[in-house]
Amino acid sequence: MNSDKSESDFANKVRFHLSKDELERQMRKIHDREESVDEKMRPSGSENSGHNCNTSSSSSLPRQESWIFESVGGYFLANENLAKMSLPCQEQLLMRDLIYAFSGVPSAYVKPDIQIDQISEMSAVDIAKIRFRLKKTFTGAFRALANETLPLIGYYISVQSYIEETNMSPNCGRTRLTLATALSDQLQDYYDLQSKLETDLQDKKLDLKDLVRQVRPWLPILKTFSNMASSARGNLTSAQVLTLLDQFYRDLKDTDVDLKERVNKILTSTSRAYMKIVQLWMQKGVLFDTQHEFFVEDTEPSSTMSSTLLAPEKCCHAYWAERYRLLPDRLPGFLLSQADDIFLAGKYLNILRQCNVSLKLLQRPLAYSQGDLGHEEIIKTSYELPAQKFLKVLVEEHNLPLHIRNLKSYFLLQEEGFSETFLHKCHEYLKYNVERLIPEKLQTLLAETLHKSNDFIKDNVRCQLKVCDVATLLGRQHKAQRAGEDEEEEEKESCSEQDPPEVLNLYGYEALALGYETKWPLSFIIYPELLEQLQMLQRVLFFLHYVKHHLTVLWQSPCEGTGLQLTNRSGKLRHRMLMCMLSLENHIIQDITEPRWQSLTLTVDKAKCIDEVLNKLESTVEECLRLGLLPTANTFVKSLYTLGHVCLNFCDFVESSIGEKSTKELEQEVVEYEEEFKSFLTSILELVSQLAKTKDIAERDSCKQLLKRLGELIEFSDLDKDQIASNI
Repeated sequence: MNSDKSESDFANKVRFHLSKDELERQMRKIHDREESVDEKMRPSGSENSGHNCNTSSSSSLPRQESWIFESVGGYFLANENLAKMSLPCQEQLLMRDLIYAFSGVPSAYVKPDIQIDQISEMSAVDIAKIRFRLKKTFTGAFRALANETLPLIGYYISVQSYIEETNMSPNCGRTRLTLATALSDQLQDYYDLQSKLETDLQDKKLDLKDLVRQVRPWLPILKTFSNMASSARGNLTSAQVLTLLDQFYRDLKDTDVDLKERVNKILTSTSRAYMKIVQLWMQKGVLFDTQHEFFVEDTEPSSTMSSTLLAPEKCCHAYWAERYRLLPDRLPGFLLSQADDIFLAGKYLNILRQCNVSLKLLQRPLAYSQGDLGHEEIIKTSYELPAQKFLKVLVEEHNLPLHIRNLKSYFLLQEEGFSETFLHKCHEYLKYNVERLIPEKLQTLLAETLHKSNDFIKDNVRCQLKVCDVATLLGRQHKAQRAGEDEEEEEKESCSEQDPPEVLNLYGYEALALGYETKWPLSFIIYPELLEQLQMLQRVLFFLHYVKHHLTVLWQSPCEGTGLQLTNRSGKLRHRMLMCMLSLENHIIQDITEPRWQSLTLTVDKAKCIDEVLNKLESTVEECLRLGLLPTANTFVKSLYTLGHVCLNFCDFVESSIGEKSTKELEQEVVEYEEEFKSFLTSILELVSQLAKTKDIAERDSCKQLLKRLGELIEFSDLDKDQIASNI
């Protein structure tokens, strides 16, 4: 009795994981078949008929000494005495039980290889790992054939339970629902096979060997489906589920043609809902993601459809850089290489819509299927359409190439006569502390300088006064990048213009910076953060140019340079200082910025998409700043400014010594300036020679070019050449 009760409990617990409709259908077939057999075996005659009427509740049941009955959901399943049965009857009985077990229906002779009371504590994932076994009463040949197919039972239970649980779960998501539907569709062939096997069994056209042969191909199929169902459970995003399915396909062998085709159909069907979101975003610029499955999220408060109705003041590079948030965990692995194109296509469509630019939108269905690269071509075309249109608008309607040329002309001081004329007008004013300067006056001097220029967008250039020196800005920036700080810490640690880290005593020639005003949509390419990077390079160049200007004026003006005629040593020192400033300036302009800006100009002329220009401009500015100012060692920029101040102090000394000191006294002080200049120049050479050992090829080449230029300068000095050679 205990054995009967345990087996009955097992049947009821396994039934919990099955489809109710499927179970009832199978049980009714068993019940109808048993009644049919009983009617054929029931003897005829009045005596038997009377007996049947008196015992209607039990007349259809075999005698207790021959049969044991198990209750399974209201139906009865016969457990026969196999020892008294012939081999053909055993085979028929075994095939019947196997067919029921393959459908998830509990059978009398197929049992799990675990304790019965553990079933209720197991998850659906663990049930797929259960090993089933046959009763040992069957002959060894039958057991050997049937054992091969027994894992199919656990695989089917796992898949079917996933389908049922997903369909009954209200918050499972579209991707899981689609996966459950796709698995159910694929199981239809399996159901057809079961129906055929059952029909052949009833018609006595089936033997155990043939049953195993027909079922065997479904072992790897249902095993894969079971693994897919088990992997799809848990707290996974839709993209992660799709990535897992894609990986299942990739892990299959090429010889498993049928299985790969089935998995591909499941993957294509399951990914359809996600690819529809991608298509709507790329071809319409609309985010319709009510279940938060897509890897692009709109930060703008709006309805389920992404809004693009913006106030004019919002249109800027910073706004569009922060408008959309990217969530990598929502990106399927098979779209990883196209992620940028997907994101930028929808973003540019919204930008063009905001710019009131008309564009014929692409309308092509998007789907994913392994082995078919059609989706990649559609994604590429969907991106190129708005990206090319955006570039065309900026070039033809907003003169983008001319603005980029102006950045070189003014920020790199390459406009002919611009820097000399501007310095001539304001060099006396820039000697004062920055707190005493008036930006409006500098802007007036700048306007006077540009008055005769033929540049019709020259009014975009502005004068600005900074309160933080370049060395500090570079040092803070490099420290934040190297430490990998988050955005909040970077904002806190960066040298803010409104809240400098310390009180700095800057002069006008150190604080002066040029700005460049651009309106939307040009500001998407030439944006403030990019100009701030370029400003640091411009400020260093302007400082070197300022020092060179003072040394040149001192050389050319006899009335100011009377003291220089008193000693030959002072003339040589001034010449070395002037050559040093020229070498540093030429290194930044000719060795670093000029070749890279030429490459940028060629890119702008040949570019087909807006990102080619944007990425090239950003990389050009980054390289010019990194290779020209060597921010990895912010002491380099500090050394440049210190060396420049030594030259300015020497100019002040010469101008203030006219007629006040004897030749001997002047000679002695010139020697002191010479030693100071020599000391700082040597320290710069040592620093650059150390930086030339870096692993970065571009930085190493930049340092070698600078050492070569300064090496030419050393010939004019009386430094020990062996000492310099050892430093280089």
